[in-house]
Order: sequence, then C-alpha cells, then structure tokens
Amino acid sequence: MEVGVTLNDAILLAWERLRDRVEVKRDLDFDHEFTLQFHLAWEVTRILGFPENLGVRFEVPCGCDADGETIRLDLLLWTDPKAKVAVELKAPLRSETGMNSAMTQFRMRFYHDLHRLRHLVESRTHDIVSGYFVAVVNEKGYIIERGQRVNLAYRTYHGTVLPASHVVPPDPGPNGYRFPLIMPAREIRWQWLCNGSGGEISLAGGMRHFWLKPIFVERGDTISRVGPEP
Repeated sequence: MEVGVTLNDAILLAWERLRDRVEVKRDLDFDHEFTLQFHLAWEVTRILGFPENLGVRFEVPCGCDADGETIRLDLLLWTDPKAKVAVELKAPLRSETGMNSAMTQFRMRFYHDLHRLRHLVESRTHDIVSGYFVAVVNEKGYIIERGQRVNLAYRTYHGTVLPASHVVPPDPGPNGYRFPLIMPAREIRWQWLCNGSGGEISLAGGMRHFWLKPIFVERGDTISRVGPEP
C-alpha cells in the first residue's frame, strides 16, 4: 500500500502503471477497452492495499442525462460510499490488419463521455462527486488535425484547450450528436504523451500508443484549486 495515497491519487498512478505495463514491460496487451478497465481497477486496488472499504463496479447503469439519453458508466470506484469517482475509458485502435478505427465517430464519443461525466457529477448520481476521462489510441488522426472536413467541433488534437463549460453545438450528421454537449466547469486540455508539436507529432520514444493525460471532472461550485493532476 502506498502511504497517504487518496483514491484520486491511486487512479492517476494506476493509469501511469497501466501505460508502463503496455509500453515498457510489455506484459499486458489489449484489443478492447474492457481489458484496460479491469486492469485499471486492479492497479487501483493494489495501490490502495486491497482495502475492505474499496468498492468497484463495471458498466454501471446511471439512468438518463438531461436529454433523455441512457448512461452506462465504464467504471465506478469509491472508498467512501458518499464520495464516488466515475471513470470513462476509451481505447479505439487501428486493427492489426491496418483497418482504422472510426475516428470521426470516436472523437465525438470522447466529447460525449465528458458531457456525461459532467452530468453525473453535477447531479450526484449514485453519489458521484468527481470523475476522470482517460483514453489511449494508436492513430495520429486523434492527435493531429489533418484537414478533417466533418465533426470539426470535436477536436481532440494535442494542445487543444477548451474553456470551462464550453458548449459544442448539436450536429445532426451521421457521426455527430443531436444535442448540445456541455463540457465540465473546468478548462479542458487535450494533452497526449507524444513527441513534437503542431504538424510534427510522433509517438513518444519506444511507445506504440498515444496516452491521454487524464481529464479531471468536478462540479463547478466545488472548484477551489487546480485539482488532481497526473
């Protein structure tokens, strides 16, 4: 057990350890985000020393958001049942055969997850008080803008900064979202572990994937500090 580590600390540290297992030790492979969800929860449990008061749930039904859309949360963790932490994890990958992931749609889903986390935190659904969005990809189309012509509002590119409570307008297109997507009441920074900047982006040394710096979500009236940082 890591001394003095909070649940939020453990989630951030677990994400780093998961990255190291995939990229450095290479004793963990994944083809779907479900694998990472399990191992993230396992690493959190190990870091906290397998406490009896740690609760973990996967694929949690969370009712509907303000637009009437059903929410199923990837991962819910808590040591205090009145202060739970929600995690949404995305891991879209290019297949081994070279088939790209649905980048246009997944960029929208990233924003949709942030919208849902904001709703869960603000509504205190299941006593959720904070959340994290984490992601890992292996395609530059998520990291660098390459003249995309659709879903331009769903910018996940390295260095993109969104102001607090930014609203993405509805997009009725096939890969858009028909309702406004309201971002959390904290500045959002899309920061990927990579080399370079601007139009020259490459994988960080020795890595096979781009890993997103976790995005922290909390209710606006509780923001009084910078908040947990990786």
